[in-house]
Amino acid sequence: MTEGFSRIDEELCTGCGNCVKTCPTDAISGELHKPHVISEERCVSCGRCVQVCCAYDTIFQEFPTSRAKRMEQRGLPAGTREPLFAAYNRFCLAEVQAALADPNLVVMAQLGPAVSGALAEDFGMPTGSISTGRILGALKKLGFRKTYSYTLPAALAVLEQAQELAERLQSGKILPVINASCPAAVKYIEQSYPELIHYLAPSKSPHQIAGTLLKSYVARQLKLNPAQVYSVSIGPCTSRKFEITRPELNSDGIQSVDAALTARELACLIKDSGIDLMTAPEADFDAELPVIAGMDNIYCTPGDIATAVLNASRDMMAQGSGDPLDVKFTETGTEGVRTASVEIGSFAISAAAITGLTGAVPYFDAMKSGRHELAFMELLACPMGCVSGGGQPKILLPQDKPVAYAERAKLHCSLDAKLLSALSRHPAVQQIYQDFFGKPCGDKSNRALHTQYVERKLSQ
Repeated sequence: MTEGFSRIDEELCTGCGNCVKTCPTDAISGELHKPHVISEERCVSCGRCVQVCCAYDTIFQEFPTSRAKRMEQRGLPAGTREPLFAAYNRFCLAEVQAALADPNLVVMAQLGPAVSGALAEDFGMPTGSISTGRILGALKKLGFRKTYSYTLPAALAVLEQAQELAERLQSGKILPVINASCPAAVKYIEQSYPELIHYLAPSKSPHQIAGTLLKSYVARQLKLNPAQVYSVSIGPCTSRKFEITRPELNSDGIQSVDAALTARELACLIKDSGIDLMTAPEADFDAELPVIAGMDNIYCTPGDIATAVLNASRDMMAQGSGDPLDVKFTETGTEGVRTASVEIGSFAISAAAITGLTGAVPYFDAMKSGRHELAFMELLACPMGCVSGGGQPKILLPQDKPVAYAERAKLHCSLDAKLLSALSRHPAVQQIYQDFFGKPCGDKSNRALHTQYVERKLSQ
């Protein structure tokens, strides 16, 4: 199986069917009580099967494959003590450790906000009890030369999508704009609804934008050859592992992100190094990509992307006048679907924030028939957005998930509408466009920050 996709260990799989029930793309099949298999063609690498799997190796059973061999197959360090579950994503720790040990490489990390809040769970501590500063300190001790905030790349992703929405509204082009920040959602559309690809926003996901910046904007500031930069994305998401291999996301033939680590992988890397997170000295993000205070809660919970894009789009269309939008998403009664209505200038528009993918199907079917009721669709594969990502610390008992997800969400529930409505005028944003990109959706930003999509029609 290709790197980046979820896998099932047939020796450990009990055929309970939990993964089949949770898979949003019908990628998993198998008879009850017999080992299941994953179709790579259908898999979007969301990792939901990994999160729900409850079959694991135990000391009470012997299997043909030794535990040592099984850990090697999964990319786990020899000292790993945790249970090995049947459904898993392969870790890329060895590749990152090799890069950290290479004196010719400058290894840089971009840290996603949803990771910082949840990481403590993998160390047996309450959600949010480990500060971002201590995590950055641990990364420095591991050998990462530079560590960067996700906030400026996230701001650029918001602005590029906001400009796309503003242009489509004003020109009467096709709606809705669908966010392209979730790699699993993008692949789902490419394979199940390829005729709707042109609805996707053309901008890269925030971590891909960050990777592009590290190998261009930051490399130039540090007087480095882009080939010297080894870019590591640390996030809540397993589908990034697939996304970083997409050739469409390369910049000038160079892979923008060299490795995608999940929160679980980061915890494993820290444990394997013997670093005590509670005593690690705190560190700050490096300054080449400035931190935008107030943007650290974007791309975490349902509705925050749409809220940011709608506010930024209104600001562009109103040319900086007017108050921030009061965007309130409400449950619709359909699982995973929330909607909001706002006015942007003369446009009365609706937006949807959809988690879990399947709630988008009625909207997609309407779009195929030429009907639409939305101006913007935020589509995320995981049940509570990125805080519940497939790469986050695993919650073993199903009944504990709602409470745990809610605790994570509490850390990221505050959005600064005033900041979002004036995002294009933030000094750090203005500086990077002035120095490097010119303007949102301009020629240079299109080349660096936008991408294309691929039709992946499923075989019958």
